[in-house]
Amino acid sequence: MSIHAVLKQSAQPANKGDALPCPPQPVILHNLHLTRDGKIQDSPPYLNRISYFGSTDVNFEIFNIFPHPELYCVSQTSVMPESQPADFNLANSRGYMLGNSFAASSRLNFQHFLWKDALGYNIHPSIKLPDNAAIADVATGTAIWPVEVAREYPAANIDALDLDFSRVIARDWLPRSITLRSWNMFDKVPEDMLGKYDLVHIRLTILVIENQDPRPVLKSLKEMLKPGGYLQWDDPDYTNTAIKTVDPSIQTPMLHNFREMVVSQGRNSWTASLDDFATQEGFESSVLHKYEDKMDMAAPNMEIYLLSMDEFASRLQEKNLVDEGAHIKKLCQEAYRESQEGATMCMGKLTCVANKPHDLTKSTTKSKESPWYREDIGPRLQPVIETAYLKWSGLSGDVLQARLHSVRERAWICAPYPCVGQWMFLMPSISTFPEYPAIIARSQQEGVKILDLGCCFGQDLRLFASEGTPTESMYASDLVGDLWDLGYDLFDDKERMKAHFIQADIFDDSSRLFELNGKMDIILACQFIHLFDIQGQVTAMKKIVGFTSGPGAVVVGYQRGREVAMKKAMPWGEMFIHDIQTFEEIWEKVGDETGTKWEIDARLVDLKEWGCEKEDIAWMDQYPMGINFVATRLE
Repeated sequence: MSIHAVLKQSAQPANKGDALPCPPQPVILHNLHLTRDGKIQDSPPYLNRISYFGSTDVNFEIFNIFPHPELYCVSQTSVMPESQPADFNLANSRGYMLGNSFAASSRLNFQHFLWKDALGYNIHPSIKLPDNAAIADVATGTAIWPVEVAREYPAANIDALDLDFSRVIARDWLPRSITLRSWNMFDKVPEDMLGKYDLVHIRLTILVIENQDPRPVLKSLKEMLKPGGYLQWDDPDYTNTAIKTVDPSIQTPMLHNFREMVVSQGRNSWTASLDDFATQEGFESSVLHKYEDKMDMAAPNMEIYLLSMDEFASRLQEKNLVDEGAHIKKLCQEAYRESQEGATMCMGKLTCVANKPHDLTKSTTKSKESPWYREDIGPRLQPVIETAYLKWSGLSGDVLQARLHSVRERAWICAPYPCVGQWMFLMPSISTFPEYPAIIARSQQEGVKILDLGCCFGQDLRLFASEGTPTESMYASDLVGDLWDLGYDLFDDKERMKAHFIQADIFDDSSRLFELNGKMDIILACQFIHLFDIQGQVTAMKKIVGFTSGPGAVVVGYQRGREVAMKKAMPWGEMFIHDIQTFEEIWEKVGDETGTKWEIDARLVDLKEWGCEKEDIAWMDQYPMGINFVATRLE
């Protein structure tokens, strides 16, 4: 993590009895890097101790300033308790945490027009409605969206749904087509609203959606729709938030701190997966449309972000979180001052459009409408994999293509995940690694055992088998046993494949999988570790370490990566997507907690190296990459 500090005159000498001269002006230190335990990496000699609080606040204690006596104290920002940073996570379990004043109403109305300017519409152009459509606006706020839509669809019947209508104009002044109705979106859908609407619209609910899980709300919205009806969900894209300046020399430490506070440790990153969540809840044709702030509207958008955070801070103070609210208000002022110098924070916007199926018996999770399903193999089947199929199973050409399609279709029924739907089981995997020849040679040594975790069809083990590695020395594990069975059909090797398969959950300590503890020399973890949140990854990796036979054992694989690490909400739970630094740090943590030492060779790669095309990664977060890694146990 990078922080910014300003050195100023100290009220007290750093060493008792010393008299220190006042520096002529504050000295700026930029981009000090913190380790996870709050220490400064490559610390200047005059910074000997640091305490780190939250995501934006730092408090330096200077004990020794030699050899720079002119630098002797860091100005303190407001310091928050270590237990909880001052960010949107403080909204959890506290209900609606923005304002209800006339200023808040003005902010909501202004915000609506900024969204309309960015999106270019109130209702997405792909949504086709009858003139007399039944429309619901959930969490309507000031009802500005229904008022605008009533002008576009004067014959429509629009229900504006919320718990508080104090911010709405007098009912007599509303268009006659708008009805105000009290409903909490977390409550059961009233019977007379079931299957009623052609379109359900919802916007800006990020503060009230907790645990990165919008599925309960999506379930209710789907119940409200007619068969074939549309959902339109608009929310910010917190995974696409950046600080921009008119000149690279402009320093923006407070704006960066403001951005970290807004991003809130990934609390709201679920919005970037809305299409996936909608598909999992049974919607069809779920598409995510992404938009950027226009630079000629940068100032108004920045002011809206500041106003929202200031409202949030005031609500915190009303809830007796006085220090936290004061800290956020101060940071808003500091960020605003920096924005006046030619800097701003830009945040993406997104719209998810999806349909309720006409055929309600259809399983859209397993539907070909899923964003995870791709009809054609495309560039996935690369020469190295074609060769492996030919060498191991004698399959090639049209016969191989037909087999792949047949097995994939059956697999999609039991495992409707990207690894199956997007042909990711055909990736070249570790065959592209420079270490691959040495790993293959090691696998062919007598007594060496191999374990493939999250094995899917067992395609990586067949890659080893095609190189001559004996299958009797192989072990495989997956949650879905049907995939392993389909692997026999895919490779036509029921009699030849002697690997030992264990259907298991790596988090289930009672599983037979742990009979392998201390016995594995090579462990394959391809697209496996990234499936879990950060604590889940630590737990899984400690168990992986437990499988290793000792020094010299290797863990090899590949997984999602980014230039800057982030949390990402997925339908099965939260993922933590590493950058190289956090990936190396988690291995160091796991090593410390297991009493082992590891050499980590990890590199960030373009997903084209995995055979991915642009449309394959459209559902992922912005700027997706991959991490290829080899971890070698030293002791």
